[in-house]
Amino acid sequence: MKKPLKISRITMGTLCFSVFLAISQMTLAQTPPSNRSVIQVSDIYSFYQAINQANKSGMTDIKLAPGSYKISKTVVITAPNIRLIGNPQDPSSTRLIGHGMRNRSAVENILNVNAKHFTLDGIKLSDAGNHLIQISGERDADFPVLKNCILQDSYEQLVKVSSGGNSKKASDYGVVDNCEFKYTNKVGPNYYIGGLDAHGAKGWVVANSIFRNIASPDKRVAEFAIHFWNGAKSNTVENNIIINCDRGIGFGLQGRPAEGGAIVNNLIVHQVTDNPSSDVGIILEQTPNTQVLDNRIYLAHNYPNAIEYRFKETSNVVIMDNVTNKPIQKRSNAQASLFNNAVKKSLSDIVTSDELSIINQ
Repeated sequence: MKKPLKISRITMGTLCFSVFLAISQMTLAQTPPSNRSVIQVSDIYSFYQAINQANKSGMTDIKLAPGSYKISKTVVITAPNIRLIGNPQDPSSTRLIGHGMRNRSAVENILNVNAKHFTLDGIKLSDAGNHLIQISGERDADFPVLKNCILQDSYEQLVKVSSGGNSKKASDYGVVDNCEFKYTNKVGPNYYIGGLDAHGAKGWVVANSIFRNIASPDKRVAEFAIHFWNGAKSNTVENNIIINCDRGIGFGLQGRPAEGGAIVNNLIVHQVTDNPSSDVGIILEQTPNTQVLDNRIYLAHNYPNAIEYRFKETSNVVIMDNVTNKPIQKRSNAQASLFNNAVKKSLSDIVTSDELSIINQ
């Protein structure tokens, strides 16, 4: 799961926010043990019992023994400060498994998170009829943490962060760290898939994670590996590796804008030359006050641009120190300041040997 860290240059505003997040998560982690219940589980029956007990009081760690837990109904988290903990060093040893990507009548989502301060640590989720995890911003499910996890094979987006629409409620200050998002068949079951798809989310950090094979099986383009949109604001996407995904990182969408935030020090590589649905590496759509810094992008397919910024609402944007094998393109009257970006045609000029070994796994 661990991959080499890269040194990034990040603005002071983003750095201060990252420090704030770290402090808030450390404060939660340092809650005195006497204030938290710990429940050990080793089979699906005791797991559901533990969920029911934790939802009565919150402040509970559910520790799962290694093994496969076949989910018969969606696990709903309704109380705050619940943590599901498997094996952070080997998440593949502890699995929550749905009934398959096409069997939506059995288990649409493996987890629905409807409360604050939920943590998933060291667990592998797979085979959901809809999403592996839905985090309900419409229920103010703030401060979720997904770390050291493997998230693979769902019929729609692997992780969905929903929002309350007109109510303005959203999931804020989430953390995704050292996770792997992937489709094991090298393409998804349909085009309407994605990695992390977040509506209205504010103040999230997505870092140190791998996104692999989030690709459509036909000519319709898949959703993004990472997408913050529909009112999202001040999110940071840093130090991730995105491999053979139709689209890499998106902030905003036409008619569903985002604002602010930073896309920093990510590596995006697409080596499949004949993929009919391949698209852009990074795009800003109606996303002002945003920074795109120190990213590296290599696209072997036919889409012409590595980075795009679109629409007149996209302004006060800085695109700086990126290395790509294709152009950075302005579209539809957007405005950005571009500094010190470089075009390198060779994969070896963009990707290190250590990173290539991760890409080819």
